[in-house]
Amino acid sequence: MIVGAPKSGSTALFQYLAGHPDVRAHVHREMPFFGRDEEFAGGWARAVEKYYDPGVGDAPLVAKHTMALYDPVALRRIAETTDAVVVAVLRNPVPRAHSHYQYARLRGWEDAATFEEGLAREAGRPAGTPPAARDLHYAGNGVYAPHVRDLFAAVPAERRRVYLSDDLRTGAARVCAELFELAGLPPYEPDVARGHNEARAPRSARFARVFLAAQQPGSPLRRLAARVPSRTLYRARYLVNRLNEGPAPSAPVDPATAAGLRDRFRGPNAELADLLGRSLTAWDT
Repeated sequence: MIVGAPKSGSTALFQYLAGHPDVRAHVHREMPFFGRDEEFAGGWARAVEKYYDPGVGDAPLVAKHTMALYDPVALRRIAETTDAVVVAVLRNPVPRAHSHYQYARLRGWEDAATFEEGLAREAGRPAGTPPAARDLHYAGNGVYAPHVRDLFAAVPAERRRVYLSDDLRTGAARVCAELFELAGLPPYEPDVARGHNEARAPRSARFARVFLAAQQPGSPLRRLAARVPSRTLYRARYLVNRLNEGPAPSAPVDPATAAGLRDRFRGPNAELADLLGRSLTAWDT
């Protein structure tokens, strides 16, 4: 179970693990079952029916919910009701924040025209229970230490792993081998050279917002689709979203903005380094 952090390489890791011939992966981009009270109360069998293709049987499953890292209740549920290996991937919080802002623009969640404007708005946005409440917290989601501490408290050491995005970039095959072994799976070498979840931008930001609104509970489209299986709806939504995606602008974060964020993260990064027992000084430059 991959629990975070968003825009840190979790999608790539999910795809690498899902490539194992013995493993089955959910159809949806995320599986927020453990963080949704109503879904969790409905039971695991219903969740498998919703998120996975029919016929998974007793096959090992891989799942991803990148906001679970910020939800202590979800972490406890994963630890207490499954025997899953729980994995977090963390990225330098400055570029992670910028990537998160770009993704929010792509999906129509964010209408701030610049990263700086998005950061300024963040202070007025609640950081309540995930999954949706933290989707627009670009800097806040990069303060990892309190959430890693919750992860350590909830999940036994032998069932958890925390990697950095650099670990995936330089040693994805090694990371996958370790996780396959922990899960009791036979060795398998995934294609780690293939890119996943590359940065993209909306061809029309207005269309992204309109399409998002059409998917909200109570909308006419949602009422029409009430009887359609969730997997089918997700695949249709994915195709529409992809049609509205184009190459992302390559402009880097403004140097002054980046410097301010590095100063903001310096203390939290040092706290995280102590928790992980590894140096994170590269994140401060």
